[in-house]
Amino acid sequence: IQRSFITAVALATVWYNSLLPYLLNDKYMKMADDQLALAGASMSSNMDFLNDLSFPLFAATIGIQATHEIAHIIAANANGFNTTIPTLAPSLVYGLMGGITSLQSTPKDKQSLFDFAIAGPLAGLVVSSSLLFAGMVATISLDAASYSDLPALPLALLRQSSLAGGIIDSISPGLLSVPDAALGSQALTDINIPLHPLAIAGYVGMMINAANLLPVGRTDGGRIALTLFGRTGTQLVSLIAFIAMFIQGVMGSDLLLFYFSFVIFFQSELEVPQRNEVDDMDFSRVLVATVTGVLVLLTLIPM
Repeated sequence: IQRSFITAVALATVWYNSLLPYLLNDKYMKMADDQLALAGASMSSNMDFLNDLSFPLFAATIGIQATHEIAHIIAANANGFNTTIPTLAPSLVYGLMGGITSLQSTPKDKQSLFDFAIAGPLAGLVVSSSLLFAGMVATISLDAASYSDLPALPLALLRQSSLAGGIIDSISPGLLSVPDAALGSQALTDINIPLHPLAIAGYVGMMINAANLLPVGRTDGGRIALTLFGRTGTQLVSLIAFIAMFIQGVMGSDLLLFYFSFVIFFQSELEVPQRNEVDDMDFSRVLVATVTGVLVLLTLIPM
């Protein structure tokens, strides 16, 4: 019951965060204000238009997370161990912080745990980056009238990822450039960039899946670190990651500050032991982990 309630809260926060980008569009904000004014005057009002607009963004966000969880399930079945049904974790920043999946049986070795841990976020990153690319192509293909109807994200938020921001800038050069008037001022937070809903879902998905790969606690990244560095080494790596997350969070990354708190309170312990923790990882998996680590850094380091 507790897990179901947490998932229900997560779905609610995803829905809320699917509405927000549309409220950053002046047209829809005015429509919402007008309906609220009618409600305040005890007159008939209707806000259903916001639900209709935001559903594609909601569906795309949930679809990315579903891909993440399905990849976990496939990897667990392929390696002969069982997991719990995923519990979606709510986030005040992006609506969703990922899923919590516990192991019901013990993986046979490091390779099995590694395959399980990396499958979800890697699949999520692939789908998210693909949606971001497709959404940006759709964004630049729109006429002026359609473009003005798009939802938006703050420029300051979009610049929190070098990789995702690079994808956006490669398709629409200069879109994320900081105007001279906004340099060194609070005005940067007031600049909103219209984007296709698929692009917004893709951006959010990249950030969430990259955060899930950070080597901390009983997360996907923590499990990967455990297979690479062992229990003693992982404790040191996790400590360094926690410090870096906190510093980056204080410096302006709401995502990392929230994720830091989430892991500290709910997933700080290391994963249960595998039946064989002696044999080392094979080189191909170490290579995959290294490439994935680079992608995580590029995604979470600001422009």
